Amino acid sequence: RAGDTAAGDRAGTGLRTPETINNTVNDRIADSRFVGIILDETTNITVDKMLIIYLTYQLKGEPETNFLGNYAMSSGTAGCITAKIKEVLSGRGVALDRVVGLGSDGANVMVGRKAGVAQQLRQDDCPYLLNIHCGAHRTALAARDASKAVRQVSAYVTTLNNVYTYYKNSPIRTHRLHQLQLEMNEGDALSLKQPCATRWLSLERAVKGIRANWACVVMELEDEAAKGCPIAKGLHKQLLKHAFPALTHLLADVLATVNRMNLTFQKEDVNISSIQPIVSMTLANLDDFEKGPGDVEKTFVEGFREGIFCGHRLTHVDEHGFSALRAQYIGEIMKSIKKRFPSGDVSHISDLDTVLNASRFPNTNSALQEYGLDAVERLADFYGAHPNAAFSLVEKERMVRDFRSVKRVLAGSGNPPFKDSCKLLINTYAEMFPDYKTLAEVALVIPVSSVAAERGFSLQNKIKTALRSRLTETKTQTLMTIASVSPALHTFNYEQASAQFKSTKPRKKV
Repeated sequence: RAGDTAAGDRAGTGLRTPETINNTVNDRIADSRFVGIILDETTNITVDKMLIIYLTYQLKGEPETNFLGNYAMSSGTAGCITAKIKEVLSGRGVALDRVVGLGSDGANVMVGRKAGVAQQLRQDDCPYLLNIHCGAHRTALAARDASKAVRQVSAYVTTLNNVYTYYKNSPIRTHRLHQLQLEMNEGDALSLKQPCATRWLSLERAVKGIRANWACVVMELEDEAAKGCPIAKGLHKQLLKHAFPALTHLLADVLATVNRMNLTFQKEDVNISSIQPIVSMTLANLDDFEKGPGDVEKTFVEGFREGIFCGHRLTHVDEHGFSALRAQYIGEIMKSIKKRFPSGDVSHISDLDTVLNASRFPNTNSALQEYGLDAVERLADFYGAHPNAAFSLVEKERMVRDFRSVKRVLAGSGNPPFKDSCKLLINTYAEMFPDYKTLAEVALVIPVSSVAAERGFSLQNKIKTALRSRLTETKTQTLMTIASVSPALHTFNYEQASAQFKSTKPRKKV
């Protein structure tokens, strides 16, 4: 058992226990001058209100994220969450004034301007805290907002749900559809997916599924309608409308682009320098769709001839009307992304990227001298003369004075990207530019997304299932701690683990 192998771990067997894992994490946290926290709240299988906490820190310029715990709370209010955070960090020996970033899903209880968790922490104990609304959440919300804003797209999603439910609730229908797919050499019934509000951009998977199986579904529904099924008749009518397959192919292009942005924010190595380039790239790609169809939509345009697509005659053909719908939807999703990622809402984040990301520096000396002066002034005011802070993180005048030299040093090092620039300032130029070492340490631990917390709750749900619903908070947390840092299967030493287990006293072999 993992809980009985502490002695073996100290003896060098390689087996890790919750105690040794937590001790290692605590040592690493202690070595990092600043930390960021990632939070999310949800419920478990027994409907307990839970708060999951991850901590980000950096060691010699390398950022890391670790699971701290999953805690039951009496309520989900901002005051209760704030109190739990303080209790957990205090137990780990983390002073609150070291917390400089908070990543969350953007819920009002977390980011509310008057009494949200971030605001309470900032007012009382964390004056330099920067609050980040998870990039992956914001992307998903932007896609959802656009779908709701366009009536035809909202109706399309309803039809997708109805088709999925029609087959999900009947094994006989699903079997008939599967047989038809085999005969036509297309996909399988599992490719039909449901758009789910709680899953990021699940609409894209649902669109891919219906696009791959559209012809099969239409034929199967036609057979069911001929037998007198009113539901099949209604769905068959909807799927044969020109706007349905046309919108399916448009959404396949647009949502793939938006989902690529979402997946980028889910990567473990994403940092603050990634935000603006990813958003700009996505908006540019969507702008291309405004000018003409994408690769998937072209297959529909080329395959639709004389009112027929894939051997089926479409109804309610209105290409001019669909063109207007197309422009409206693309315009709405671009507007939603700009609304969810406003250029000014993370000004200090943008300033840190401007000052520390040497890959953005201009190439000419004259332009380099003037580059980033406003950004460094704002950062110097925030970190060097914060009105609510008992101490300053940087020396304001020195920081502004050194900026020109820092730019020259980083430019002379080959204009490295954000992460490498920070590593240089921390490891190589710390004594020369102490203020910029501090900025780099801060920038590396600010979480861009709360994806780690989402994965943590998925891990919780795999451990505390309906059949194991009586697991205590301590036991669940212990198992999550082990699972969160478990070695890859191909690296685990089974012989060593077996020998350790055999040497255990019989009464402990449960």
